[in-house]
Amino acid sequence: MRVHTPYSQNMALKQEELLRDIQKCFNNLNVEEDKKETVILREREDSIDIRCTGFPDFTEDFRQIVKAGWLEKTPPKGGKIYQRRWVQLDSEYLRYFQTIKEVYSKRMVSLGSVDKVVSVGDSRFELHSQSRTFLFRAESTQERNDWVCCIEKILSDRKHSLEPRNLFFRNGSVNISFEGYMEMLSPRTKVYTLINKDKLFLFRSHEEYFQGVGITDIDMRMANVRDGENKRSFTLTTPYRAFSFMVDSESEKQRWSEALKECVSRALSCDGLCESIWRVPSNRMCADCSSSMPEWASVNLCVLLCEKCAGAHRSLGQNVSKVRSLKLDERVWTDDLIRVFLLLGNGKANQFWGANIPPSESLCSSAHSEQRLEHITAKYKDGKYRKYHTLYGQQEALNKALCSAVQSGDLLETLSLLNCGVDINCNTGIPEFPTPLSLAKRSGQTVQAELLMQNLNSESFTPVDKDASIRSQSGYLFKTASSAKPITDHKTKTDFSQRWCSLGDGMFSYFKSEQSHHKCGGMKTSEIICLSVNSPGKHGYEHTFELYSEEGRVYLFGSDDGSIIKNWIQAIAMAVLPPALFDVCGTCDRLGRLRCTEGNHGIGWFCLSGFKLQVLLEDNVQIIDLRKLLTLNLSDSAGSMVLVWRGGPLHLLADRRPHFVGWQTFIQQRSGAGDQPLSQQQLTDLGVPVIIDRCLDHVTRYGLMSSGIYRKNGVNSHVTKLLERFQNDARSVTLLESDYSVDDVASTLKRFLREVKDGVFNGQENNDNWLRAAGLENRAEKIKRYQILLSNLPDVNRETLKALIHHLVCVQHLSDENQMTIRNLGIVFGPTLFHTDGTDVTGSQVVEELIQNYCSIFNVSESDLKRQLNMTSVILNKHKSQRPLSRTPSSTICAVYLEKKTEGAEVLVQVTADMTVVKLVSVVLELKGIQQASEEFWSCYEVLEKDDMERTLHYQERVLPIYFSLSCHSHLLIKRNHYIISIMRYLENVENLCKTGPLRVCEVKSESSKTFHSRHCELSGTTFRLHKEQQGSQCEREYPVKELKLYHGCRSKMHPPTPWGLILIYDKQQWYLCCENEDELTEWTAVFYSIQYNGDIWPSW
Repeated sequence: MRVHTPYSQNMALKQEELLRDIQKCFNNLNVEEDKKETVILREREDSIDIRCTGFPDFTEDFRQIVKAGWLEKTPPKGGKIYQRRWVQLDSEYLRYFQTIKEVYSKRMVSLGSVDKVVSVGDSRFELHSQSRTFLFRAESTQERNDWVCCIEKILSDRKHSLEPRNLFFRNGSVNISFEGYMEMLSPRTKVYTLINKDKLFLFRSHEEYFQGVGITDIDMRMANVRDGENKRSFTLTTPYRAFSFMVDSESEKQRWSEALKECVSRALSCDGLCESIWRVPSNRMCADCSSSMPEWASVNLCVLLCEKCAGAHRSLGQNVSKVRSLKLDERVWTDDLIRVFLLLGNGKANQFWGANIPPSESLCSSAHSEQRLEHITAKYKDGKYRKYHTLYGQQEALNKALCSAVQSGDLLETLSLLNCGVDINCNTGIPEFPTPLSLAKRSGQTVQAELLMQNLNSESFTPVDKDASIRSQSGYLFKTASSAKPITDHKTKTDFSQRWCSLGDGMFSYFKSEQSHHKCGGMKTSEIICLSVNSPGKHGYEHTFELYSEEGRVYLFGSDDGSIIKNWIQAIAMAVLPPALFDVCGTCDRLGRLRCTEGNHGIGWFCLSGFKLQVLLEDNVQIIDLRKLLTLNLSDSAGSMVLVWRGGPLHLLADRRPHFVGWQTFIQQRSGAGDQPLSQQQLTDLGVPVIIDRCLDHVTRYGLMSSGIYRKNGVNSHVTKLLERFQNDARSVTLLESDYSVDDVASTLKRFLREVKDGVFNGQENNDNWLRAAGLENRAEKIKRYQILLSNLPDVNRETLKALIHHLVCVQHLSDENQMTIRNLGIVFGPTLFHTDGTDVTGSQVVEELIQNYCSIFNVSESDLKRQLNMTSVILNKHKSQRPLSRTPSSTICAVYLEKKTEGAEVLVQVTADMTVVKLVSVVLELKGIQQASEEFWSCYEVLEKDDMERTLHYQERVLPIYFSLSCHSHLLIKRNHYIISIMRYLENVENLCKTGPLRVCEVKSESSKTFHSRHCELSGTTFRLHKEQQGSQCEREYPVKELKLYHGCRSKMHPPTPWGLILIYDKQQWYLCCENEDELTEWTAVFYSIQYNGDIWPSW
């Protein structure tokens, strides 16, 4: 190893700093990055990513948040790249999270260990703790000042407060039940852990515990402890993820398990909510049997219950009584629901429910279970003892009374109306607020709204269950014979028969005529799993719809009268759907229920209208724009359908019944198509077509300095092929510099813009309006006209035009380098955007003026744009002064990690086509000032994070092809090679280069592959063989060694019998081989390397 002079090392560091600045510049340009989130758990040097596998449907406010928002922070080791974090501040801790949805923080800082907070520069501030300084950057000076003010207020309050704080750090009152080191298995790292009251705290070390800096805390109120996969491990399960831990011995595991279970029990005994509700004297006794201190409640009937009566209520079913615990179901108890029980209480509620209970039929606390169930059924389900409302039986009057009551504070009146036959979804007569719920919200009666929402799904107290004019229906329809397969062929009118159809009382039936008493067929509305509306003219009758039953039958109905079909669709939808989805009845193209892993009891309700998919999981309705899906997998190994959107993945389980195929087709069609107008394309989260976003991003990264960009044409065959890929599925296209030149991508973008239906300006008529506006002589009037035309564009077209013009502004800013002035860009994009032949220069004039007046027309801050453009220019000029800017396809900037992967710690290296692995290792060590000691060897590894395995790269391998082949779950890592000495010494003592023996083997066909079999393995000559039994038996598999890739790792998800694993990959086949010990692993590896590389394993051994 040569000695590095200070000058050469200095230059190397400057080179890396320059490359990092260039990468940062390109990342800061206003082009939306591919934001797909992975669920891989990555360990950081300073913090741990504890990603949730399931997110809460709402923000659980277990602590009083003083302030929350996005901030940028510097990495723990310093560095120039800020990390964007969601930060929460409460009276005790400052926490920061990876995303806004995460439940478990990356870091938490005790404010008891913070000495001061200091403003730094324009928008930054420092948090000085006892052990380190945290530097944060806000979006503005005002936002920074707000954060500083909030933190200073808390620090000041703490200094003047004599009240002991609930802290676990040394400067607070400590109440530790159990503590010690444990090994977390995913991500695999050692953590110092302690139990304090009702929480489990995680730290990087015992020292950090004393310094006041933790990782996260786990609320034990919703946790569960169970045994792990081996005798020393256990799992702590929460609703958002499972934490797996391993300790040193079985006895220690037993102690930890007992301590955690005791903590769970202690957490669940927290009486804060109980004490609050028990402040009302009548709430201290069960509403049914008068037992003291009831800890359960029926949230829709508004009564508090003892445990025994709660059991009887549960027997009535959720549609009658929704039983919830005051202790276990904390997330249910919103402030408004608590106020319902404080304002009503058991006393007032029983004025309605128990107004007429004779003393002989009252329930005592010692009653047996049969008596309880009989009494509670009569009281609530049958309404035997209730006080009937004076308007009982007068439906219209009841509905009007409810509309009046929900605008007042009279909860008892509302409770009485709800359980005496009122229609909870009656029409208020106010178009803007059509239901009592919306009327209550308009009136600011949030407690009334809460009472209504708790009773939306209750069905047993509405004698007039549904408005007959809407939710029941009868009349003639035309019907085909039912089918067990999807109806794909055209049905003529002769295929239909007229039937009298009737919907009501939970049944859909059809008869031969109105006078017939014998049903031809029918089904319960609860058995209708899907309703699908066909496009007009699909069959002989103009308007048709399909019903799918649980038995797997398909029923087709039709009529030429569109209003008749519309009424039937609305009636069936309201009979089938839960109340939470009533708003979309009559407007859906397809609705029904599907099996999904995220749903309540594995079931979710879905309503598809246009591109919007409304999903009801439990009580939460989410709206998914199918065009903005991150990924859409319609045919995984199980035949299921997986939709990944910003809210997370949605797994629709495969179903052999015919309705599932229809759902797949509809969702695929509505997720965006490449041959449709812009509004029907696959879109990014900002509403820009994916194809445009990806092309602009590619040119921004690799073509800003390319001379004549957009004027030069790409290779026609390449452009055609790339455009076809985008139009087939734009989401699946990844543009790599090694695969596509900037001219090919630029030409693809131009061709798409020229050929897309209706163009960017949404049709020829709008094209003409823009062209006419260019003829206005007054500049101010012209810009105003452009602004009006821009505001009239559909959202997708407007966002697309803005993104495109912003990109062209960046291109022309570098016109000294790329020769693309505003004039040249107008010549190129005028005919492209306006679909003309270029003879009329008006289109070019419009484009030029959009670029020149970008800030005014698109309402963009000139200071922000100027700062961004100046930063781009400065960095590129700096790069130009030190080395040529032109990059050939044979080189690129590679990110390599040293010793371990940590965020922001990548080493950026300019890699040429002829750079070998040994050269890369040398360059990186030189950049970091590391000299190899004697008997110390460094290698480069290809690490597959997702599969927990790595491959040692041969020192003569070319780096560039390997780097370009890496997936998003892979990276290059340089670290010490601890096995090479053992390998070389073993080979020195081997005379006959071969290896045979038994190994435990598993063929990896999917993630569920976990079966290992004993096989006799033989590695000799140039071939690797697998035998079922001893050597000499028939060969089961045979592979050429030189075509195999050898990885090392322990894939814990497959539960291998030993941790010493070899993974052989040949084409798409994978074999996982387990050795009995480390020496055996070394021997197999040595022989494999020697055969594969003809003995040339290490340079100059």
